[in-house]
Amino acid sequence: MQIARFRSEGRPRYGLVEGDTIIEAQGSPFRGELQPTARRHALADVTLLPVSKPVQVFGGVGANYQDHVAQAEETSGRPLGSMGIQPFPKSNASLTGSGSPIILTPEAEEVHFEGELVIVMGRKARSVSPERAMDYVLGFTCGNDVSEKGSWEKDFSHWRSKGVPSWGPVGPCIATDVDPKDLAVTIRFNHQVEHRFNTGEMIHDVPTIVSFISRYATLFPGDLIFTGTSGESKAMKPGDLIEVEIAGIGNLSNPVIMERR
Repeated sequence: MQIARFRSEGRPRYGLVEGDTIIEAQGSPFRGELQPTARRHALADVTLLPVSKPVQVFGGVGANYQDHVAQAEETSGRPLGSMGIQPFPKSNASLTGSGSPIILTPEAEEVHFEGELVIVMGRKARSVSPERAMDYVLGFTCGNDVSEKGSWEKDFSHWRSKGVPSWGPVGPCIATDVDPKDLAVTIRFNHQVEHRFNTGEMIHDVPTIVSFISRYATLFPGDLIFTGTSGESKAMKPGDLIEVEIAGIGNLSNPVIMERR
């Protein structure tokens, strides 16, 4: 099942995606089953919203793909391979949907895209075991953990390096029937393939990540967890288009613009 969150008649709604159509539904995927209605919308005609309205968002797990670890170690000059799972709070206000722009702020020196698989929690979870962790997951979506790499990453926290409004694109939908252990990810930069990888290459898999975070934080329905990126990230500029496509989920597409003040 693919579940989209979109705006219709000025209100956020959920719907079931079938091909190029969204079947509007009543209810919430986080409070039981969605009930399809007779109303249908062309996917191209609606404004897609972030896939949920989470209590909290956890940014990239950090060193979760070996090639990204190697690149980060070369850049920082610090050994990162043994750092383990290092999630961080990412501002809820940074979230935006597929099709909406990534807005660069003039103060940022160098802003990179990072395509990732994102976990969407379906149930409240606290201190769950890895063996039971998937029972608490509703599904998965595509994410772009936009990050300022010029100087802001040297801050004590990631409050601005990853928290600027629009720097957390997620979408286009929640896929409930995909296997996170084997998903092909394609990142495109201005329609050209920039990087390909598979989620099977994760150092820390989805059950391990959910279980670890739930030891120290209560996870709520709709919460989002970015699982980290692979390869070397790249800077963006106004006029660029960034796409993160994950097999079985869809294509998250966001143009890049400069903030107007």
